Amino acid sequence: MNFIVVEKFLQGKRDNSNDCEDIYVYTDHFVAVIDGATNVSGRKINGTTPGRLAAELIKRAIEELEPACTLSEMLTFINKRMQAAYQREGIVKEMEEHRWMAPSASLVVYSNFYQEIWQIGDCQMMINDSLYKHEKHLDSITAEARSLYLEAELKKGKSIEDLLKRDTGWEFIQPLIKQQYYLQNDTDNQYGYDVINGFPVDIQQTIVTEVPEDTEYIVLASDGYPFLKPTLEKSEEALAALLEQDPLCFRSYKSSKGLVKGNKSFDDRTFVKIKLQHES
Repeated sequence: MNFIVVEKFLQGKRDNSNDCEDIYVYTDHFVAVIDGATNVSGRKINGTTPGRLAAELIKRAIEELEPACTLSEMLTFINKRMQAAYQREGIVKEMEEHRWMAPSASLVVYSNFYQEIWQIGDCQMMINDSLYKHEKHLDSITAEARSLYLEAELKKGKSIEDLLKRDTGWEFIQPLIKQQYYLQNDTDNQYGYDVINGFPVDIQQTIVTEVPEDTEYIVLASDGYPFLKPTLEKSEEALAALLEQDPLCFRSYKSSKGLVKGNKSFDDRTFVKIKLQHES
């Protein structure tokens, strides 16, 4: 089966500079959306945020995959590339001591050879009209905590406009965000979650979805689209409606991050739609 990319779009929450931590990539055999983790340390590695570095390393690795590369082989190859980069930058020890600085990313990949979609982390996808999300429990905890904090801030006299300029709710939950990095790929922990970070991934936690033979289209996207739709236009409309109604993303759609004044959205966002070409 062949496929063609019919829609693709990437937009950083501020712009499309190196601070944008989303990337998409497609070859003749794979299509992927990569969502680098938000930089909570403020530190950069050789001028690049950790999430962007992770996304770039994963993108380059996918571009080199053989058509019949398995999920396990892909993960091993990506992790080797990331470990080599850590060694070059001399950051292995620092990452072990300060896990929130570690480059990491979520990933959703379509394998044309196996007719499967692989989800590691919280990227999302659609097969025809069916939506498949992989949200982690930790995100709902931090989102609820931030929502509570912001509601109290409003009661204390702050305005929505004040909080769009300085999101004190995001500042409040940053210690929790940093702590969660210690739980990456820890399948024995009640709050553990899977992510690509250069270290072993429990393949049993990876969501593998078979693509039905009658599939017409597939959409791969980052979680910058809170309400993913079958087309880019509809997904953008849903996002715009949310940012108009609840720009801080703490009521109708609770998130750990909201819109910051001057930004384009609350998060980086990526949308890729492919159409499958069935043999006649």
